[in-house]
Amino acid sequence: MAGFPREMAALVRQNNAQALAERLALSSNDNSKRQFVDYMKTKSYATVLSDSERVMSADWAEVVCHAVKAAIGVNEKNLTEAYTHQEASVEAFLRIFKTLTRQWLPILKQLLIDLRKLGAKVDKELRQEGKGTEACKLESAGRIMRKMLAQELRDEDNDKHVARTQGALFVANQCNKVFFALNTLKHVKSLVLPPMMQVTEYPTPDRVTWHYFQGRMALMESRFDEAEKDLTFSFNNCPQSNTSNRRLILSYLVPVRLLLHQNRPSPARRAALPSEALIQKYKLVEFEKLVLAFRSGNVKLFDEALEENQDFYIKKAIYFLLHKLKLCVYRNLFKKAYNVLKKSQIKLDVLVCAVRAAGGDADHQQVECMLANLIHQGLVKGYIAHKQQVVVLKKDDPFRTAG
Repeated sequence: MAGFPREMAALVRQNNAQALAERLALSSNDNSKRQFVDYMKTKSYATVLSDSERVMSADWAEVVCHAVKAAIGVNEKNLTEAYTHQEASVEAFLRIFKTLTRQWLPILKQLLIDLRKLGAKVDKELRQEGKGTEACKLESAGRIMRKMLAQELRDEDNDKHVARTQGALFVANQCNKVFFALNTLKHVKSLVLPPMMQVTEYPTPDRVTWHYFQGRMALMESRFDEAEKDLTFSFNNCPQSNTSNRRLILSYLVPVRLLLHQNRPSPARRAALPSEALIQKYKLVEFEKLVLAFRSGNVKLFDEALEENQDFYIKKAIYFLLHKLKLCVYRNLFKKAYNVLKKSQIKLDVLVCAVRAAGGDADHQQVECMLANLIHQGLVKGYIAHKQQVVVLKKDDPFRTAG
């Protein structure tokens, strides 16, 4: 028998969970593991498992052998078989994990990450082959994680330095990744963290991911204040070096701040809008025109931005939210006209001309309707004198620019 099981058994005895996790990873490819892979290809699984049980417990032997079989399946492009073995490796480890402490969490994390990613690959492959009805591996991975969160991670050990509960938020985040990938968002609210720990007590990386998904969920439910709070926490606590994740967070935080600025315009809100430097730094090209149009009241540019980046906005599930900003673009345009004229009474004719000059297409009736909506929402202070076709603005801050 190859030396890989003996080396893994030694790491178990040494309580070296990090080294075990690294070698169990599907991407691991050290020399000893390669030799064991070659050995497994010449023997039946039952024979290899029996041989491995001579140097380690039966459960650990299953964890190791199934993980290696999963790696073989990936290398041989047999992803369905690979997933089956990866799931079996997870189940075997869970039987062991019930008696362990948080020290062994690195193994749990590595096995779950590989299970989720492999499940997604299998489902994608099946859909490409026209077998969409069989694409259920990612859903299966999600069920295992939810069960784990509800049972195995509810550690009653009051010592938080050893309790397995420390891994609960990580598992919940993996569940969220599955739910968002499958668009089964009804399950997001069903996730219940163990009561013995507050979210603030978990490791910062897990909290960053948790607040990111909470922020996305709040955004989809139009709870914009909560969304901004969660996404801002994620962005501020995400490492500066992790540019891709910071860009991902901003792709939701930018729309939130635009929407909040529309609802409560103020100097503080305007300062919170993304600067040109920020957009360039994180390559947020999809928002470049949109933010410029929003700031300047350029209706034509706003419509162009929505059309050019429609696929991106739809994929991010923010298209209809951004479409709501158009009324505020008109508000900013009317504010520019007010700043030029320096009058509290402005003829609707003037605003119609301003809209058309900005690339919009509106008549008197449409402009009057826009103004009525803006006044009703409290975004403009004043009233419309319909007979005179004039909008009468309050002399004191008619466009709510005060803090």
